[in-house]
Amino acid sequence: MKTRLLNLCKAAVFAVLLVLCLLAAVTVVGKKESSYKYADFFDKAKENQIDVLFMGSSHVINGFNPATLYRDYGFTSYNMGGHGSVMQATYWELIEALDYCTPQWVVVDAYMLEKDYQYLDVMEENADADEINTSVEQLHLNMDAWPLNRLKIAAVKDLIRDQDKRNQFLFDFIVYHDRWSELDENDYRALTGKADRNMLFGAEMRYEVEKTPVSYPVPDEGALLSGHTVGQEYLRKIIDECQRKGIGVVVTYLPFCADTEDMIAARSAGAVAGEYAVPYINMLDKDIIDIRADLNDTGHLNVTGAEKVTRFMGNWLEENGELTDHRGDSAYADWDNKSREFYQGIREMTTSEADLYTELDVLSMNEVGSVIYFNQGSYAFRDDSLRKIVSNIAGTDNIYQANGPYILINDAGSGQTYEAFDDGFLGGVPTAMGNLIYQPVEARFRFLYAEDNEELNYLYDDAHVDYDIQVITYDKETGEVLGHMYYRSYGNNYRVD
Repeated sequence: MKTRLLNLCKAAVFAVLLVLCLLAAVTVVGKKESSYKYADFFDKAKENQIDVLFMGSSHVINGFNPATLYRDYGFTSYNMGGHGSVMQATYWELIEALDYCTPQWVVVDAYMLEKDYQYLDVMEENADADEINTSVEQLHLNMDAWPLNRLKIAAVKDLIRDQDKRNQFLFDFIVYHDRWSELDENDYRALTGKADRNMLFGAEMRYEVEKTPVSYPVPDEGALLSGHTVGQEYLRKIIDECQRKGIGVVVTYLPFCADTEDMIAARSAGAVAGEYAVPYINMLDKDIIDIRADLNDTGHLNVTGAEKVTRFMGNWLEENGELTDHRGDSAYADWDNKSREFYQGIREMTTSEADLYTELDVLSMNEVGSVIYFNQGSYAFRDDSLRKIVSNIAGTDNIYQANGPYILINDAGSGQTYEAFDDGFLGGVPTAMGNLIYQPVEARFRFLYAEDNEELNYLYDDAHVDYDIQVITYDKETGEVLGHMYYRSYGNNYRVD
């Protein structure tokens, strides 16, 4: 009897250890993109600290920055956007999220409203295999982090038709079991809950600048989608779910280089919102971004575009949302810290960015003071994309009149900018660096110095005499010089030193 009992105990211990080993293997080999995105969501939802959910596609994931919303308004938010998320995927993303939290507002973007297919592994009749595979693969970002339960089973059944592909979402070990050769330290840290996590509350910022944005014809007045689409159906479901739960909902259409069909879809989103008497903000029709400076590519916002869109939304929520400003509340210290860390990263980026377009674009965020200098003969004077970004920082069109040289001092701390071009000079302009004097002398020699230190000429360096572009960054409060970047133009290519 004792022997039998001992054997049963051994078998039980073995079974437990086997299950633990299997669970550990599943955890280690699983891809971390989804858990990376949602780790903070689960933590903040548990603490009831999410005021706003941003829902939608990659337009949303790149378009709303919770760090900006918190720093500037004190409102907490989580960016639930997913790459390639059509409206039905966004609907199920919301349903999953509402199982963990009840936000005061849901902001849902209606991009891809015109899509009229149910299953992501089927799509339209003319969809090729690569499109379908990409669509299915992108869904993993939205779905993998959620636990296997009846809700997830219903979501997968509604989004995927093929049973084998469904199983890949319900039991993702099927997809990831052969990742052993790819594993790194972060995969193993997942066993202790210490794996990397998204530090922007679900958002992803992009930093490049689209140099050739395009515009399309505006559709005829009153033009709407010709018939009922699956996208419209699921937007209605999203609105209905929010209203049923007493959650405020606002429908948006974020700005990008929208073609004519996109504009029609945007108008149709407004019609759906009107059916339910909920607010609709078509940002294609509003002067929020500059497509020559605030896009990463023709379809997505970059970091400056996201900041502008987020502030626009923050103003709207401040006026209409009845939300609490949590800044200074010790319970929300993590929001303070992560927002501060994001902007500290922007400040550090300005001292080392190799891409001149990106450098100037992040300087427009005014996290540091800056001096931008173009010598005569620089290609910058023929580069409309570059001149537009400089014009945005200066708040004037003087750069378009300049033949060279040109200097812009952006004293971000005081909010003042100072310019001089061609033979112009600056006499003792007040900045955090001191009262600066700028004076042109000859082709490759210019003076820029503080009145109390005439021996330090910021614009001359023997080692960089052939570089036609200089960018100096300084702390906007103390005036400490943080970085001095030199660029040389080769056509519209700029090499950094």
